[in-house]
Amino acid sequence: MKFEQLLNNFDMGICVEQLQKESLLDLALLFVTVDGSIADEELNVVEAWAHKIEWNSAIELDNYMVDMTRKCVLAVQSGEIDSFIQHRMTHIIDQPMRVFVLELLKQVIEADGITDENELKALKIVESIV
Repeated sequence: MKFEQLLNNFDMGICVEQLQKESLLDLALLFVTVDGSIADEELNVVEAWAHKIEWNSAIELDNYMVDMTRKCVLAVQSGEIDSFIQHRMTHIIDQPMRVFVLELLKQVIEADGITDENELKALKIVESIV
């Protein structure tokens, strides 16, 4: 029985860790799209980070990124930026990851050399949660 509990806890740890990574990636991709366009420089920052992490999902990383970018565009177009951020941040439970998300998002914002008002508003939402 204890071995089964150990396996369950191990599986839960992997799932929680993966969910946090996905949420970080979701937020980074949202910040690529939040200004209404997809700048290659911003996307390159996200892709470089994403390809450094250990990805434990049935969905291949590149496919996940393409699908999530579409969802981020829809969230921006439908005015769901705040709720998108709130939802993703609930899955980032480790304080070091919460601090890291701010660093990553700032890198994304600065990558194209243009800081949009929507990027700053979205960043303030994240900062208020961290």
